[in-house]
Amino acid sequence: MKKITYFFPLLVASISLYSCGGNEKASTLSDSSRVDSIPINPYTPTVMNDGLLSLNFNGLYFEVDQTNAGRISAFSLNGKNILSGKEVHTTNWGTSLWPSPQSAWGWPPSKQLDVNAYSGGVKDDAIELVSAKDSLLGFTFTKNYKASPSDTAVIVTYTITNNFDKAQSVAPWEISRVAPGGLTLYPTGKGKKKNLLAKLMKDQDGISWFDYDSTTMNFKESEVPKLMHDGAEGWLAQVSGDLLLIKKFVDVTLEKTAPGEGEIEFYANPDKSYIEIEQQGEYTLLAPGASLSWEVKWYLRTLPSNAKAEIGNKELVTYIRSIAK
Repeated sequence: MKKITYFFPLLVASISLYSCGGNEKASTLSDSSRVDSIPINPYTPTVMNDGLLSLNFNGLYFEVDQTNAGRISAFSLNGKNILSGKEVHTTNWGTSLWPSPQSAWGWPPSKQLDVNAYSGGVKDDAIELVSAKDSLLGFTFTKNYKASPSDTAVIVTYTITNNFDKAQSVAPWEISRVAPGGLTLYPTGKGKKKNLLAKLMKDQDGISWFDYDSTTMNFKESEVPKLMHDGAEGWLAQVSGDLLLIKKFVDVTLEKTAPGEGEIEFYANPDKSYIEIEQQGEYTLLAPGASLSWEVKWYLRTLPSNAKAEIGNKELVTYIRSIAK
């Protein structure tokens, strides 16, 4: 990302970008060629080559890159990956965690939190990775990834610890990059939509829709095409081709959102190479040594035949709600 008033803002090489719409592409992951050992229990993590760790069950493949800040580098269903990778953008790829608000740190993100290798690895039946202390704000991140067999999902738990010598407030902020050309939706919250993408949003039956159309993305490189808004119900969804990504989290009221931010945020890179779908947790005051934890549940499904990827499709919303209930 680039600058507003202050500065704003995966995939392994063998994974190609999964686009949607008329330019649909899908890569088939050759997992077996990169796996050092296959666990007997399909729900336990696998240690792979090149600092990669994965969960591979029920057709899902969930991969994190320990050498790159423990980012989520792939989330695939039957070989189709929904996340945008390093081949699209060398910095903004996969899924990151940032501290919010951005006004507290500017740009670029902390190397300790967003770039450098994390310590840790496989812990019991989960992947647990820990950052070094951020040199600016003194935060430490812990990222825990665990399979959820009961509903074929991945539970992502983020912990932010304040290792600074004074109390400070922070909200967790998850940023996922996906291919442009898809459909993004979330339940409409309170307040007004803000920033350049607000004019491209459509509201219908309590749902806010962003139908990416490259012909409307006429922004200058110096501009920051973002959306900031309040959500409701605690979910955000992305349709890319026949893939449906659903993120489930605790809904945050407008009053408990980080200052200058939104519970739901989008960003469309001006070069039309990727978009970011983002959600934030509650803005929390942390005493020195205190921590907050934030859970995001990730679901990836094949889009049902009656749930059309179009604004206002009630079957799509009903299907998402049946999963994110």
